[in-house]
Amino acid sequence: MRIVQIALTEEQKADLMNLARHDKRAHVRLKAQAVLAVGQGKTRSLVAQVLGVERRAVGRWVQSYLALGAASFGIKKGRGRKAQVRVEEIGKYLRQTPTHFGVPRTRWTLGTLREVTPCLRGMSESGVWRALARLGYRYKRGQPVVHSPDPAYGEKRGLYYRP
Repeated sequence: MRIVQIALTEEQKADLMNLARHDKRAHVRLKAQAVLAVGQGKTRSLVAQVLGVERRAVGRWVQSYLALGAASFGIKKGRGRKAQVRVEEIGKYLRQTPTHFGVPRTRWTLGTLREVTPCLRGMSESGVWRALARLGYRYKRGQPVVHSPDPAYGEKRGLYYRP
């Protein structure tokens, strides 16, 4: 095992300490803690063991921090699993009533939307809800009819009043 020590300036130490304690993103806090510990003389193996990550990951974090600074802690665009849900497809279905697709309902439910929309098949209802929320759609249930406590409510309402 090769022991390589890095020298951090006081400014870098303060920056890493601030990131490790206050950043909202957990992966940034973890990487900052790792680099700070290596900068304080701890071995990469020990840091990896304490933080529960691989030793090589700690080495990569240290190298990228030395090259790019704190900007290297972010997740790069294009990483991770690609979304199955397609915005155009969801919009096509949501902008029409379920009766157009052979469902005997007048309003969408999460279950019926999942059954009809190909990109949502196989997802749980909570998964459909989260996908809709990510795309900016809000699922709202129908509200019950509210009756006024006013005794003359029926008269005021006129012909449309149904007790």
